[in-house]
Formats: sequence, C-alpha cells, structure tokens
Amino acid sequence: MSKTGRTIFAVLIVLAGVVMFNYPTIATFVNNLFATREIAQYERQMEEMDTSEADRQMALAHAYNASLPRSFPADPFSGANIADLSGTEFETFEMTQPGGMIGYCEIPKIGVYLAIYYGTSDEVLGKALGLVENTSLPVGGPGSHAVISGHSGLASKKILTDLNRMEEGDLFFIHVLDQHFAYKVDKITVVLPEETKELAIVKDRDLVTLLTCTPFGINDHRLLVRGSRVDYDFTVKQKEIPVLSRENPNWLRWIAALAGAALFLIIVIVRVARDRRRDRKARREEGKEEQACEREEDNS
Repeated sequence: MSKTGRTIFAVLIVLAGVVMFNYPTIATFVNNLFATREIAQYERQMEEMDTSEADRQMALAHAYNASLPRSFPADPFSGANIADLSGTEFETFEMTQPGGMIGYCEIPKIGVYLAIYYGTSDEVLGKALGLVENTSLPVGGPGSHAVISGHSGLASKKILTDLNRMEEGDLFFIHVLDQHFAYKVDKITVVLPEETKELAIVKDRDLVTLLTCTPFGINDHRLLVRGSRVDYDFTVKQKEIPVLSRENPNWLRWIAALAGAALFLIIVIVRVARDRRRDRKARREEGKEEQACEREEDNS
C-alpha cells in the first residue's frame, strides 16, 4: 500500500470511530430535524383550520374524555379494557384514529420536541410518542388523565431515553389544535407492567403521565412521570438552551463530537504534512542520485 493509501486508510479509521462514538447524538439531531418539520406542518394546518372546525374537534375531544370510565384504567400492555368506539360518535373522530397525529409535546429539560399520535403501535412508537388507548385525549380539563408513551434506549432515536432525568417541579408542554397546556411534574413512580392504578383518571384533576420502559437495557418496569396542569404564559418565549450548555442533556456528547472532529482534523493535517515532507525528501534524494550519475557519466 502506498503512503497516500495508508494515510487515507488511517483517516477513514479515525472518522469511522468518531461517527460510531457519536452516532446516537448525530442520529437524534437528524431525527429532530424531521420531527421539527412534521410539527411545523401540523402548526400550518392548525393555522389554516377554520375556528368552527377547531371548536368542533375540541368539543368532541372533551366529550370523548367524559365518556371514559374513571373506575379502572386501560392496560396499555395487555390491551385489556380498551374501549370499542364502533357505533359511537367517536368512531370517525380525527383524534381517535389509529396512528393519527393529535398534537405535539415539549419537554425542555431533556430536549424532547415530538409529535403525539393516537395509539401505541410499533409504527407509532418507532418514530415518536403515542397516546395510550382508553386514556384521556391531552386537551386538558378536570377529570382527565392522558398517558403518553415513548420508547427509551433506541440506538437511532432518544425519544424518552432521558425521562429518568426529570424531577418534581419540572415543566412540560402539550400542544393540541390551537390550544397549549402546561404541566408541572408532581409524582414520579416505577411500577411493574401490570400495575396500572397510577394511570387511572382522578376526579377533578387535570393530569398527564409520561410513560417509558426502565431500567435501561432490561425494561421490565415502567417509569411514570406525572404532571399536573398549571397556569403558564405561552406568550413569553422559552429560553433556548445552547448546544454546549450544561442544561442541554447532550452537551457531553456534543463536546466529545467536537473534540473527535478536532482530533480527526489534526491527524489529517499531521499525516498530510509528514507525507509531503517525506515526498520532498525523497525527490531531493532522487535528484542527488541523478546528479551523481550524470557526473560519473561525464567523467567516464
């Protein structure tokens, strides 16, 4: 292998290592771009929607929530107690169609900005958040309890991987149609899959629970992060968290990525400079040898 080939090979090895080490962060960044585009499209659709249509859907959503049983929750894991909407006014309701987009969720502390779909199919949970069937639609109101589920530990998407970083008092936000809802975390619990009491509707309470599997790599329990509705001024712009801020959950990975990129660049520069010096030296030696041969020929 030539010197240039060896240099290129070494550079490719370093680049592959940098990409592999930072793959989750890079993949999350790319997926967030797609999520942002999808949410932006949803917001445009909501802006174009007639006020009367938005009011109709919101009224149906509240009516649907009022029809749900308070005495027992659905089991999102076995499918037990899932309501059958056939023959009801909700059978063709936009927000209760499997895989249909309901709205989106923001969790500033852990950098979540994802669409919410109805249902927890593999297709839904493979790309974003899913509303657990037979739990309230996330449109607020007393006597409602929306349960929003998301995967954790996926190699290509973070989704709710960092949900275990949430603490009581943290805020998260739900956006549906032209309405915005703020929730403050008031309870964090870990339960077995069959333990669904914490998902029940509580009279006169406006609740949203974020649900994911735990612990990482084992996933035999469920982490429940419950929020209670609070007043919030949505006209105040939220503080943007810089990429390299300690408040950003990925700041260490971004620093590692930048350090890896800098190391990669340094290696390239050093190898190229060294190869050029060697080439110049080799050419000088070849020139001296040619001159020596010419002198010998002249003397002979």
